[in-house]
Amino acid sequence: MIDGLLSPEGWAYASSGAGRFHCLFGRDSLITALQVLPARPDVARATLAALAARQGTRYDPLTLEEPGKIGHEFREAPPPSFVAAGWPVAGDFAYYGTADATCWFLVLSRAVGEFGPATRAAADWLARALDEGGGLVRHAPGEFGLGQQGWRDTIDAAGDADGGGFLRADGTNPAPPLADIDTQAVAVAALRALVGLTGDPEWARRLAALRARLSALPLETMAVEAGPRAAGVAPTPGESPAAGGDVVVPGAGSQLGWLLWADAVEDPAPYAARLCEPDILTDFGLRTLAATDPNFRPDAYHRGSIWPFDSWLGWGGLHAAGFAAEAERVRAGVLAALDTLGSAHELYAVTDDGVAPISTSNAVQAWSVGARWALEHAFDGVRPPAHLS
Repeated sequence: MIDGLLSPEGWAYASSGAGRFHCLFGRDSLITALQVLPARPDVARATLAALAARQGTRYDPLTLEEPGKIGHEFREAPPPSFVAAGWPVAGDFAYYGTADATCWFLVLSRAVGEFGPATRAAADWLARALDEGGGLVRHAPGEFGLGQQGWRDTIDAAGDADGGGFLRADGTNPAPPLADIDTQAVAVAALRALVGLTGDPEWARRLAALRARLSALPLETMAVEAGPRAAGVAPTPGESPAAGGDVVVPGAGSQLGWLLWADAVEDPAPYAARLCEPDILTDFGLRTLAATDPNFRPDAYHRGSIWPFDSWLGWGGLHAAGFAAEAERVRAGVLAALDTLGSAHELYAVTDDGVAPISTSNAVQAWSVGARWALEHAFDGVRPPAHLS
């Protein structure tokens, strides 16, 4: 099935068949290439080359292109959601509104041992992003496009009927610039990759600083938003201040697994224990948002559903944290869910009745195919498969 996810040039599509996401993505294609790396290293190299050829070289406030930045999505025409929102450009679509694709590029570069001009430019982008974000990788929308730009991306979370993105506890949009936890986790992984590629102590210093910053946040943090809150606006229930005047967007969910996978916190045990509570860990994978959260819905795109690729990272994180039995429950549960659904679905719901398909889900999605292969072969994207077999 891996071959069905490849372009004629050999890089990984985001989906298979005629899905709405059948194109070159940054984050999605890079994660897919990492998942199947032991079987198809050629896919990783081709994906890196394809994205390097489209790497940002200038500042563009419309497309959010920046020097060294890896793009989010490349198509022959803009997607309908962008057209509906007023995207003013016809023809080829190149959009760079992603917080984490550049970090995934660095992670995959380290995995294949590449450190060329594109990797150096990506590293420079990450250094600038951390400096401009006060030690965190932050994102903010442009005039058009995504309001939230981590993997839980959406144009308008509060107005997203499918449940995309993340919200404050009261259901309103957090204020940009935002630093979502998933992105910070992969930024840690990217910094660790740069330490391995270069041996430069400056990257080690940045790595230690970001881990310390994340470890100081409340455990149940979905993101931090720009702060302090505007004068006269009351905080929502559960909000608390974070370092630098930021405001915490509370919420427990699968992002805890990303922190574990990236070794992004100094004491992983509490994060692993929370991830294994029954409002997140199910018989069929890890919920994107805890069932006890006020914004939870089992079929919500990013606020309660289960994504195989996301649970794959959580599985690897739990295993690394020493929670072997719980990790195996995740692994076996995701594989059982995909068997029940009959294909490598993008996401699915888990209710009291078991696994249920979601109408907005692609029936075959690349990083679900990759997750299946990686889970079947006990590969977490960090350690060789034999380490976890």
